[in-house]
Amino acid sequence: MTTQDFTHDIDTILCVGNGYWIFKGNKCLKTNMAGDKLLVDEIDITASGAWPALAGTRFARDLDSIAFSNESGYYWFLKGDSCIATNGDGNQIVCSERKIAGGGGWPALDR
Repeated sequence: MTTQDFTHDIDTILCVGNGYWIFKGNKCLKTNMAGDKLLVDEIDITASGAWPALAGTRFARDLDSIAFSNESGYYWFLKGDSCIATNGDGNQIVCSERKIAGGGGWPALDR
C-alpha cells in the first residue's frame, strides 16, 4: 500500500533492468518499463530488495540523483555535493561518501 504521493515532487527516477525505480523521501517503488504495473510496491530505500547498505547514511532519503554503472555494476547515489556507491545488490557500500568534485567522486570535475 502506497503511503507517499508519487504523483508529484519525485526526488529521482532510475531506469535499470526491467523497469523504473521511483524515489521520494525515504521511499521507493518499481514499475515495469511501460509504467503501468508495480513490480515492487512502496518500500523504504534501505529495505531488503532495495539498498539496505544506505541505512544510517544521509543517502537513505531525499536523493538528488542515482546512476548505475554498467562497467562496475555499482549504484552511485548523489545528494548535495557528495556521492556514495553500493554494489549491484545494494547491500554493501563499495565507495564511501566523498565529494562529487574535489573529493574523488568524479576527478574530471576537479577544476
